Amino acid sequence: MNRLRTGVFATLLGLAAELAPAGAHAHEFWVEPSTFTVPVGGRVAARLCVGDGYEGWSLARNTQRIEKFVAAGPSGVQPLLGLDGSDPAGIARLTAPGGYVIAYRSNRAFTELPADEFDEYLADKGLEKIAAQREQTGAGRGKVREAYSRHSKALIRVGDAAGKLVDRPMNLRLEIVAEADLLGARLDALRFFRLLHDGKPLAGALVTAARPGTADENLKARTDAEGRAGFRLPTPGMWRVAAVHMIEAPANVGADWESLWASLTFELPSPLSSIAPAAPAARNAACRNRIVASTAQVRP
Repeated sequence: MNRLRTGVFATLLGLAAELAPAGAHAHEFWVEPSTFTVPVGGRVAARLCVGDGYEGWSLARNTQRIEKFVAAGPSGVQPLLGLDGSDPAGIARLTAPGGYVIAYRSNRAFTELPADEFDEYLADKGLEKIAAQREQTGAGRGKVREAYSRHSKALIRVGDAAGKLVDRPMNLRLEIVAEADLLGARLDALRFFRLLHDGKPLAGALVTAARPGTADENLKARTDAEGRAGFRLPTPGMWRVAAVHMIEAPANVGADWESLWASLTFELPSPLSSIAPAAPAARNAACRNRIVASTAQVRP
């Protein structure tokens, strides 16, 4: 094997290890648009991103994994287009003014972890009920096989930068929906998000709010009986709200457990934007392009 092939093989192995969601520090996944405010008739490019804390990196488009990748707005729903292996993963031209939701849904992928590492992962993601269930059923200490899928959204505006930013359900298996108008309250106001599993409120789930690309600590809250979690988001810029839900895997899936990963990204404008609407909010873009052509088929 020559030096180039050896390097490519090592890169593939490293990315494959990094992209598996399970582990004590399981990676979040999100959709990051090129801009959160698009002029009428302008294009938006969306990256599929994975990472935690300060570091995040983009994933090339993998058509085999995509079940839904669309932008929904005033003029209807349109696909985000792209070639297999491309980064950004999808592009759309948006011609009608108003609020849009970019929605991405993947099919299942699989990973395996030793039991101890799986238990650490459950604790990290607030999945104590699954840990208790494993203990009650006398789960073995061998490897745990997990199926997982991604369910991510991003909110953008087309046209008037002072317009509203409104979310809506997009028929994802696990989905975070922002309530009311995210931009209608003061910067330090309490903003609520609803977590839906198969369209129904999910109670008792851990939800986090983070600023990708920064060293800020994650904010955490549990959903109430109506699936609602509230956060005060005091800093302008891009935010990611995320949650993980786990269930016993159906018998035909070939796994012990199935996890659903949801995220919602949006941008809170700077207070100065009320004086100068054309000025964009601070961009703490976290998603760097670390995918080369030789690794285009690595699956997230």
